[in-house]
Amino acid sequence: MKKKLMTGIIATLLFASPIVMPTVTEAASVEELENQKAELENKSADLNSKIQSQENTLNNLEAEKANLESEVEKLQTDIDAVVLELKAQEQKLADSETKIEKLKAEIKKLKDLIARREEKLEHQARTVQTDGSTSNMVELVLAADSLSDLIGRVGVVNQLVSANKDIVIQQENDKKEVEKNEQAAQKEKVAIVSLKAKIEVNKSNLVAQKAELDDKIIQVATKYDMTESEKKQFVKEQAVVATQTSVLSSELQEERQRIIVAEEKAQAAAKKAEAEAEVKAAKAEAAAAAKAVEVKQTSKSSTSTVTAAPSSSSASANSSGFINPSAGYTTSSYGYRIHPITGVNKLHGGTDFGGGGPIVAAQSGKIIFAGYSSSWGYYVKIDHGNGVQSLYAHMVAGSLLVSSGQQVSQGQQIGTMGTTGSSTGVHLHFEIYVNGSRVDPASYL
Repeated sequence: MKKKLMTGIIATLLFASPIVMPTVTEAASVEELENQKAELENKSADLNSKIQSQENTLNNLEAEKANLESEVEKLQTDIDAVVLELKAQEQKLADSETKIEKLKAEIKKLKDLIARREEKLEHQARTVQTDGSTSNMVELVLAADSLSDLIGRVGVVNQLVSANKDIVIQQENDKKEVEKNEQAAQKEKVAIVSLKAKIEVNKSNLVAQKAELDDKIIQVATKYDMTESEKKQFVKEQAVVATQTSVLSSELQEERQRIIVAEEKAQAAAKKAEAEAEVKAAKAEAAAAAKAVEVKQTSKSSTSTVTAAPSSSSASANSSGFINPSAGYTTSSYGYRIHPITGVNKLHGGTDFGGGGPIVAAQSGKIIFAGYSSSWGYYVKIDHGNGVQSLYAHMVAGSLLVSSGQQVSQGQQIGTMGTTGSSTGVHLHFEIYVNGSRVDPASYL
């Protein structure tokens, strides 16, 4: 029975095997195919998503390029206007210098003439003093042979007196003319100084606008992750747009390039000097801090002295004589905050003023930079001496009214509030540096 049962089971298995096993294999194949199909569909969807994303990027890039080309054309037009104004100012400067040289020559000529006349008058005066007397005059009258002779002799005397009188009058007129020419020359010199300052300011604006133009092109190229060759081609394309937009002659274009290169070198030198000064100041500050720690560790009395120092510095800062750089209202103070563009919590190293309008120097000093950067936009930095500096950022394009090396007085306008650089709206970002380190401007205002 058991044998028959075993035989039956084996037989059943043998008969069943051809039917069951292919079914299992087929089921496994179908499941695998379904998985492969799902995987392919996922890859296809992912690929379509990437294609769509790439198309969106390309569309955005085309839009960005179109906007950029408009900005390039506008900036190039502004640059051309600055170059033409520079050319006119330099011609005016040359004319003024020629006018001064003519005035100087005229003044010298008149002074020589006046000197000769004075010498002649002095000689005549000495002759009268040594040879002239009342008896001479009597002899002159008595020696006359007749009335007509007497009248003739008196006429000669009158002519001599009249001639000298005319000389004296001419002498006075020439002296007045010299004074007038000297005043005109002085006025022309003042105009030249003012004109030279305007030329330097225009050069600063020219270089700043060129920097802004280059920066916008690079930003778009970087944003779309172009390869180096694509980036170079893109920059080249925008340069062609700028060249085609320009209305300057080849001579003026060469002049523009010469000015830009010279001014860029000057600004680079100024930045290098500033960086070296900041490094030097930082080292001095670190040395002073180390010395303070050393003194603190060696003496308790010194500790109280060192502790008192900040309050003394604060009092000095409060009486520093700084004024608000803007008539606007405070929109953001110094301190940590969520950055409005990056969304990162970081130090806001200055005070923001909103409202628009002119920006003035908070204190008198020397301009150490006036130009453009991708973060600050159009900005100015002033050195006030004693390690104190101030910075004014995000000005309107082309609104710089000062140039590097220029002395400015407190309250003098240096630019206009704008939103250039990394900015979300029209405002002034104002910073104070002490020995190269940023401090809260509130203690100075």
